[in-house]
Amino acid sequence: MELLFEFELEYDEQNDFGKDPQKDWQFLASEIERLDSEIDIPFVEKAFWYCVEMHKGIDRKSGVPYYTHPFNVTLVLLREFTYHDTNSLVACLLHDVIEDVQGIKKHHIADLFNPDVAEIVDSVTKISHREMRANVENVQQTKEVKLKEKAETYRKLFLALVKDIRVILIKFADRLHNLRTLHYMPENKQKEIALETLNFYTPLAHRLGLNKVKMEFENRSFFYSDRDAYEAIRMALTEKRRDFLDYIKVFSDHIANSLNEHHIDHILTIVHKHEYEIYQMLEDGLSISDIDNFYSMVVIVDSDDVMECYRAHGVLATAFNTIKFVDYISNPKIDWFKALKTELFGPDGKRVEILIRSQEMEKISEEGFATQFSLRSGRIRALQFSDEDITLWGDWMQDMIETEGRRAAQIIWEAIKVNLFDSELSVFTKEGMTITLPKGATLIDFAFNKGYNWGKNLITAKVNGVLKDITHKLKNGDQVEIITSPNMAPKPEWENSVISHKAVVALHNYFKAHPIETEPKKEKSNFMAKLVISGDDREGMLTDISSAIGQNNIVRINLDTSGTNFEGAIIVKVLDSRELNQIFARLLGVKGISSVEKFEEA
Repeated sequence: MELLFEFELEYDEQNDFGKDPQKDWQFLASEIERLDSEIDIPFVEKAFWYCVEMHKGIDRKSGVPYYTHPFNVTLVLLREFTYHDTNSLVACLLHDVIEDVQGIKKHHIADLFNPDVAEIVDSVTKISHREMRANVENVQQTKEVKLKEKAETYRKLFLALVKDIRVILIKFADRLHNLRTLHYMPENKQKEIALETLNFYTPLAHRLGLNKVKMEFENRSFFYSDRDAYEAIRMALTEKRRDFLDYIKVFSDHIANSLNEHHIDHILTIVHKHEYEIYQMLEDGLSISDIDNFYSMVVIVDSDDVMECYRAHGVLATAFNTIKFVDYISNPKIDWFKALKTELFGPDGKRVEILIRSQEMEKISEEGFATQFSLRSGRIRALQFSDEDITLWGDWMQDMIETEGRRAAQIIWEAIKVNLFDSELSVFTKEGMTITLPKGATLIDFAFNKGYNWGKNLITAKVNGVLKDITHKLKNGDQVEIITSPNMAPKPEWENSVISHKAVVALHNYFKAHPIETEPKKEKSNFMAKLVISGDDREGMLTDISSAIGQNNIVRINLDTSGTNFEGAIIVKVLDSRELNQIFARLLGVKGISSVEKFEEA
């Protein structure tokens, strides 16, 4: 069967909603009864009528009463998202009240409904400094206020994402309805909303594994942000798909027959790539004529035994020529995606992408993070952040807003993007503990993620047994041994070499408490330092140590070698701190040395 993701680009607002609020409520109540029997309908009804009253006399651009927007958003949340509870539906109906109705505050919602609903509504509400806007004197100030609002909105949405996923789900439902009715807005506003969706909401949907939502965000936003490119790709795809679909259906018969011969029960689905996916492939340098895989084939094994997925892949790899294979079952992607992904040469040498997954994995592909949680317990976190992490990162964002001005929004967004959406690395400590870092993380990131003092006192580190500079970028699977000294402290340039939120926040707070001196200290020269070295004694140890320091640098050596232990205090003379650090790093690379401490004043 062919699975198509298509929708009307312009959603019709001219329906019966808005003509009779009583009928609208009866419709919503019937949908709730049909879809979720555990919802407290009287409580939702109270919110519906409050919504109607608060937005009374206000119309949308389409001319329909404004209350139909939160009403439709609630229907989207109820019908198209499999996770909702009573409070999230109530908050959905009330999500514009604080922002749009003068005099209504968070505490009013808490008193009328409950504190949980009030917290959700407040988190969904955009920051809207009305008083600040009233005091701006020129266009430049207006732009700066808007950028500050955007930065604060990013901060608020991040905190909502890691504290309570219901806020993001309401924002998604709200954005879907706004995109579906975007044709009522002026062209400049259409493009602004579309680009914001692509840059902010689409990565969020991807990170949570909400593939259908992500797809609709992308295609609708692409349509409004670059309509000419959208239409050109759509026309080209229509032509290519007509030829390719016949081919893929023949190939699917070969696949089905191969699996049936080995008694692997399965469902075979053909999924086409959508316009924005093709656009991204073109952006990467391909042309339409270069693209073979307009369709992917999904083999859903009729079992939750993952070994059946591997068996199905083995059958197909034997029957066809395999181009490449990636195992996303043993190494799931950051967006909860699990499958075996392979490319095969089909008849006539065309490339065909195959995804193999179990029934449970198919459910994950549809519902993303939600397969792991239930909203029956109320607030949940879809991402793993401790309360301390959330507080520290939230405070850092507030500092950025207060100190970085118009740059704050970009700084905050880049931090969110790197730490939540970009590829992850799994890196290991010497003891075998896993530390997860964003792609591009350095040894400084690793050290601060292992622990604050590990980062603060970092000197150097070994990666897979080899000494590396602390700015070295890590790769997946690296094993790291951190080397520290209590005499070391962070340097300002470290801030240019970290991307993980723990390292960024730790360094920001350190230099906030220890301001960088504006007058640079005069570099010491021609001084002596004492190095205290300890480790496991062995033949040739002293020779290797002397070589690492340099005979011309050694002033005096005091040794204490008892049994298998080696301890030495060595006075060295160096030109400057740079040469001392180089000696220190060479010593840490000497076999058997477990620690080196330095005292610059000898």
